[in-house]
Amino acid sequence: MSHEYIYAVENALESTASLGGISSLVSIAAYVFSALALYTIAQRRGIRKAWLAWVPVVSVWILGSISDQYRYVVRGEVKSRRKVLLTVSILNAVLSIVAFVRLIVTVVMLITSGPRGIDGMEIVRQLLTSLAFYIPVLILGIVGLVVQIMALYDVYTSCDPANNVLYLVLSIIPGVSQIARPLFLFLCRDRDDGMPPRREAAEYTNL
Repeated sequence: MSHEYIYAVENALESTASLGGISSLVSIAAYVFSALALYTIAQRRGIRKAWLAWVPVVSVWILGSISDQYRYVVRGEVKSRRKVLLTVSILNAVLSIVAFVRLIVTVVMLITSGPRGIDGMEIVRQLLTSLAFYIPVLILGIVGLVVQIMALYDVYTSCDPANNVLYLVLSIIPGVSQIARPLFLFLCRDRDDGMPPRREAAEYTNL
């Protein structure tokens, strides 16, 4: 094996590790910005358990609560987006773990059985069965995404109605949303341009 080939492989691995490190830092920063923004908005508006904004999986409860509060105060609508988002998020997390474990078990079983331990059709059947577990995960993911978009629109509208559509569009575009969404939430964290005066807070603190 030539030194040039080894050098090229090492460079490729280093580049991959660097990109992975940068991606991880961006993800952590996005998480912190989003959590801080949702926590700040929820705490200022009197939403209970604002600290849940920092908890993975269940942080969507705060996003939904801000949306429900806005709908109730401004439009008189009683929504339960916080409950839908929390339920979908927990179910999705549980099913994702189950599906992943099922797939790993299937792969391990196929490997340990040896080339003659199981026929081709059985391999296909086992793999398809494992992949079928991801169907409800996909469905729940789509439902959760739709409700999150609606809730996010309410959050942007309650904070900065002049730019709500722009913020929402950029927050759902693949490749842009990872940075745009936490950034816009962070920029909106101290604004209530779309909310009534604070004197009406007593009506919705318990939502």
